[in-house]
Amino acid sequence: MLDQLIIPSPMIVDILLIIVLCMIVVQFRHARYQRKRIEKVLSDFRTMLLTNLSHKRLQTLDGSENFKTLSTNIVKLLSEKKIRFFKNTLPERIGHLALETDLWLKELYLNGHQDYHCGIIVTPESVANPHLLSYWNDCFEFRISLSDWEALEALIPEIKSLMSVRHDYGVAYLETATLYDIYKQWADSPPLLNLRKEDQEHARQTMREWGMGEHDWFVCFHNREPGYAPHDDEYHTYRNAAIETFFPAMREVVAQGGWVVRMGDPSMTPLPTMERVIDYAHSAQRTARMDVILCASAKAFIGNTSGLFIVSTIFGVPVASVNFAPMSAMQYTFRDISIPKLLYSDKKKRLLTFQEVLDSPLANYRYASHFEAEHVRVIDNTEDEIANLVREMLERSTGSCEYTEEDENLQKAFFSLIKNGHYGYGSAARIGRDFLRKHKELLPAI
Repeated sequence: MLDQLIIPSPMIVDILLIIVLCMIVVQFRHARYQRKRIEKVLSDFRTMLLTNLSHKRLQTLDGSENFKTLSTNIVKLLSEKKIRFFKNTLPERIGHLALETDLWLKELYLNGHQDYHCGIIVTPESVANPHLLSYWNDCFEFRISLSDWEALEALIPEIKSLMSVRHDYGVAYLETATLYDIYKQWADSPPLLNLRKEDQEHARQTMREWGMGEHDWFVCFHNREPGYAPHDDEYHTYRNAAIETFFPAMREVVAQGGWVVRMGDPSMTPLPTMERVIDYAHSAQRTARMDVILCASAKAFIGNTSGLFIVSTIFGVPVASVNFAPMSAMQYTFRDISIPKLLYSDKKKRLLTFQEVLDSPLANYRYASHFEAEHVRVIDNTEDEIANLVREMLERSTGSCEYTEEDENLQKAFFSLIKNGHYGYGSAARIGRDFLRKHKELLPAI
């Protein structure tokens, strides 16, 4: 059951013994003919537990104890020992693996539960990025495979009370995601994760191969395209965009002395040859390890509503996202900025105002078919809008970004439309400065 012990320290010996007891029970759950054997095993482990635990409740148990009473007491012991388990909703997607784990651990700290002994329920072979999982392993005291957890859960249903699986963090369909409140509370506290020294050295070596100097900096770019998840692409086509619209923004980074690293996978459109632009998505150096390293060590990450940017977020790297949709979705932290896709009504033959969108169900729509049913088209951001957002992010990174009184009023006007129930309600991020200047006629009067 414990396929990997992360911190083999004396403080969790008691925990391990209790979980091993649970495991032994699971092994014999169908073997009624071996009743005497299981009673002996339980009796032996009772002795071991009593040697390591001075707990009154166990002193009344023996191998023939009613199983329901035994299992209830096991769960009570686990709870009193402050043992908790965490499971991702969709660990095969990197956004879920990054976001939900980060938020769960941060919420423990924010609630004063640093003394909890936590295990992660995950099957390593099924995760989106094993190297990112190796970082999360360092934050947990033990790991349990999904199949072992399911077996334990089937035998002892009460143990589910010690397990968290949090759809409200980011899935949050047609409601406010709790991620925004947690990141707002976390504010500028240090990230939980930092690149290991060996990963930093691996990064330097790879970047030298690309031609980067020791003091060169780079920005990650990632654009959502069809092909990554063909089985459900038809539901999310409104989130896609053309990579060509990013080219002026890439040139802006290069003009300011930086490099561009285009993230992604080989299903994406190859880039033409451009100076100081690395098409990492089609690179021989593309690995799960480098995915994490690049996201964690970039000056900034330019993304969209695709989960890779969250790897940068959990390492404390600022994110600027374009083509955000639905409109109620915002970037996550105070370091971040974003611009949404606009909506065009074929019925009204014009762009919908921000208020028309945000006062209607359109604000939270998550499927392409919903927009189509309303005869509404989702409009991609333009080259200029993307380049301006990247320029603003670079200014923010150097401390040279300036916001006028009108800019602040435009921000207030936009966020006055974001209400409880909108996905991004409570976000500490900003909407792109130049985007709101350009489209201020879509805002309510200031």
